[in-house]
Amino acid sequence: MRLSVRTYIPNPLRCFKCQRFGHSKTSCRGTLTCARCAEVGHESTDCTRAEKCVNCKGEHTSFSRNSSVWKQEKEIISTKIKEQISYQEARKLVKSQTPTPGNTYVSVAKKSFSAPSVQKNPDISISHSKPPDSTAKASPLITNLPIPSSPSVFPVSEEAVASPDLTDFTLVKSKKKVKKGLSY
Repeated sequence: MRLSVRTYIPNPLRCFKCQRFGHSKTSCRGTLTCARCAEVGHESTDCTRAEKCVNCKGEHTSFSRNSSVWKQEKEIISTKIKEQISYQEARKLVKSQTPTPGNTYVSVAKKSFSAPSVQKNPDISISHSKPPDSTAKASPLITNLPIPSSPSVFPVSEEAVASPDLTDFTLVKSKKKVKKGLSY
């Protein structure tokens, strides 16, 4: 007989008292909350109010599998079992891979270029010097632009992109002496 076997991934554990995930009713320190309407003080057995999730504030019950929090908890448990790591490590991993609502690539990119920062690698700098026989048109000097946090990316003006004439630039490495016995 041949049987296919797959790893068992349990559903998230939800408390029947406070409706939060990760613990049961017997160890709950929260308050009694309705699983149907998210109101404190009554159970969901005879509740007729409008549905509202305690965890994500969505228009569904707290035990619904449509809840974003339920889906995230399921993903954390799945990652924990598949990667064979602790719950805390799996949670950090899933949270780092989950996009934050309202955060787009453009908004994050604008934030990183809006605040001025310093160059991270002092060993490499760019010096502007002209070769002696150069007849090429010099590109305008770029000033007052913020330096991005990544040391390998430099700000470029639209004019420089249109005419990438980089013959005027030379790479200069500083010869910084490091004292023995000190570590940075």
